[in-house]
Amino acid sequence: MTIATLEKKLRPLEAPVDNELLRWLYLHLPPQPIRSRKMHHGYSEAIRILMRESESLDADNRKAVGQYLSAVIPFVEQYEKREFPIGPATPEEVLRFLIEQHDLSQYDLAKELGGQPVVSQILRGKRRLTREHIERLSKRFGVTPATFYPGGISA
Repeated sequence: MTIATLEKKLRPLEAPVDNELLRWLYLHLPPQPIRSRKMHHGYSEAIRILMRESESLDADNRKAVGQYLSAVIPFVEQYEKREFPIGPATPEEVLRFLIEQHDLSQYDLAKELGGQPVVSQILRGKRRLTREHIERLSKRFGVTPATFYPGGISA
């Protein structure tokens, strides 16, 4: 079957998208299964931006954002369940997760933790986070210190 034939068969089922923002989102960030960390990061960032900015939109665009989010969020959740299984996280896993979510490198945390080699040792489990490290990291990431204790959060 050719694409033209398939389009002809599907055209009667077409649901018009009458909102310009929704049309743009569906075209550029279509709801689809997430297949990579890079893709996950992109969709997660889009969700954050849309949720933050939707309050400043008019009612029609706010409704369009809600419709789009209801289509995309299940794909992000499915990826996260598969890639980040729920369970108690070690302090190193929590730190690794926060580094990834904030798109940081080990060097970015060197000041808080006492140098890049210390960051590397912590992430490899060769060194433990101290109370002072946890206080600095909590402040940097805007989380409570309990986040860094085993079982404190789920990754």
